[in-house]
Amino acid sequence: MKALILAQTDYLVFPLIAVVLFVIVFGAALAWVYRPGSKEIYAARSRMVFSDEEGDRR
Repeated sequence: MKALILAQTDYLVFPLIAVVLFVIVFGAALAWVYRPGSKEIYAARSRMVFSDEEGDRR
């Protein structure tokens, strides 16, 4: 049934666009997480849980 439907449709470009968009978003997320200088930010945020200070928590 699936093969029959896919053989008769002209909209096969939409799944391809969805896969390409997913790969772009996934790659951008990985680049954001592993960007230079982010290790210090994540280390500071991981210690924030144990901090008793009520200061600026960015």
